[in-house]
Formats: sequence, C-alpha cells, structure tokens
Amino acid sequence: MKKSYVVGVVGASGLVGGEVVQFLARGNFPVKELRLFAGMEDAGERIEFQGDEILVQPISADYYKDLDLVFFATHPLVSRDLAEEAAKAKALVIDAGRAFRLDQRVPLVVAELNPQALKAVKDGARIIASPGPAAIGLALALKPLADKFGLKRAIATALYGSTTGGRLGFEEHQAQTVAIFNSQDFEAAKFPRQAAFNVFPQVGPFVADATREELDIEQELRKILSAPGLSVSVTCAQVPVFAGLSISCCAELEQPAEVEAVRKIFRSQPGLMVMDEPAKEVYPDVLSCLETDHALIGRIRKAPGLNAGFHFWIALDNLRKGSALNMTGIAQSVIEQGLL
Repeated sequence: MKKSYVVGVVGASGLVGGEVVQFLARGNFPVKELRLFAGMEDAGERIEFQGDEILVQPISADYYKDLDLVFFATHPLVSRDLAEEAAKAKALVIDAGRAFRLDQRVPLVVAELNPQALKAVKDGARIIASPGPAAIGLALALKPLADKFGLKRAIATALYGSTTGGRLGFEEHQAQTVAIFNSQDFEAAKFPRQAAFNVFPQVGPFVADATREELDIEQELRKILSAPGLSVSVTCAQVPVFAGLSISCCAELEQPAEVEAVRKIFRSQPGLMVMDEPAKEVYPDVLSCLETDHALIGRIRKAPGLNAGFHFWIALDNLRKGSALNMTGIAQSVIEQGLL
C-alpha cells in the first residue's frame, strides 16, 4: 500500500469538482500529486490547492497516465467512456454521476453505511459509484431504522435547489432572478420551466409517469440497503432556492417504536445530525445545512394512522454532503481497507 497517491479530478471546474478539491486540500488525504482536468471550454483555469495554483488541463487521450485514483464529477455521457478508460489502466475511479450507479458490477457506496461493498475492489472492480444526493440523505436515515426495526416502506418528496443542475442550473436561476427584478425577458434552457420564483414537480426527463431522477433514487436506495423488494416511492420537485436539498419522508417500520427510540437511532448514525426541538423551533432548513459535513434531520414524529410510521425532514448540502464529501469518504475507506 502506497503512502501517498497521484490523484486526478475530472470536472474540476464544476461545482462538485471544486468541492472535491477543497476536501482534498484539508490535508487528511495523502495526495502526492494532484492533477485537474476539464473539457476544452473549461480548461485553463487555475485552482488553489494547499498554497499552490494548479492549472486545469484539457482532457487528453492519455489523461489517466500514472493516476492511482481519479474522481469524476462530470456528465454521465462523459464519465462513462473516460472512467472506463482509466479503470482499464488500473486507476481506481470514484464517479459522482448516474452512469454506473445501477450497474450490478459496480459498488454503490455511502461511506458511513456500506463500506464493506468496497471489497469488490479486491475482485477487480475499478469503478465505484457515489449515489445521488437524495439517495444519500434518505439512506442515512432509512438504513439504521431498517437495521433496528425493519423497514416496510418509505414515501418521500425531495425538493431540489438549482445547483442540483450544476453550474448551468445555478446560472440560469440567477439570470432569471435578475431579469425578473429588472422587468427583462429571459429563457428557460437548463430547466423545463422557469426556475426563479417557481415550484414544479419535475427533476429530469419523464419516463412514463415518473421522472428518471425519481426512478433512480428508488433503485439506488434498494441497492444501498440490499433490499431489492423494498416498497419506496419518491417525488422530486424543483424549488426556487440556489443550493441545498430538502426531503420529507414517511417511513413505515416492521416493528413498533417510540419517537425517542427513533431519535436515538438517528443520533447514533454517523453522517446524520439531529435538530429536533419543535418547542424551540429547532429543525433543519436549507441555510443550516449548507457547508456542513452532515445531513440534518428533524421534525421527527409519529405518522397518524400507521402503527409504526414516522415522519421526518432531512436537509443536506447537495454539493458537499450529497456529493464531494461522500466521494472523498469512499476514497479514505478504500485506503483504510488497504485496497489502493
């Protein structure tokens, strides 16, 4: 096992890629050399890393040469081809997109929940997928409940800020907001409807009566929880905030439980932080979750009409906890397990 590693970040100029670089710069990860990559239109930027400025290079045919580990924070169509090339060259790939999440040959990992899935690396797996932010937030709450009480079903509504559409989503929302305040015309390109001052129940394209994002979350949860028969239903909506992801969930357990027992389970789960004092109006919101290393959970209460049903509210930073932090957490676990 090496003491330090040559690390690459593909998509370093994007929002998630930039967060990955920040986490690597904390100094906890043994980086021997950091190489940053982006498409031709985004290359040329210089990004600070531990006192130095690193040039973001355009992706070349042999970009993966000598890399031990490479993080992908790019469009799925880009990462699929480029990640497989890196994996064939024996680099270990951690991908933030949806390209590999539901591939049964690829481990789908939430760092605090199922690091044992990384043992597939011993058997030759060179690509590891990080779930979508909503799946990460829900899994952090549902997995400990399932382990303790059993989980019968879950119904959730996920509210997406515009940075879930990447930098283009953020910029479109920002431009629409400015245009509206100045009585100017504007266009909707990244999102199917006006993002500013609007709420609409569509994230991603529709596949029959559900969106692809909704179907992905449901299938990712089943894979993470190793529960292929789990009854789970998710609705995703775009809301007019720039960042953050909020989730309302109702979970029905197989065994009865008291609210305080559920709170105790959540408090003991790494990656979750309980904010649940309704008498003092203490609960998660978007502003409180931004730039934090935990998913926040609160409004924990029994669901009327269900013998063992509970409502709760989750808020997390989709770029940080929902993406970059999980990716670097996976990498740290890989090293701790002696797999790199």
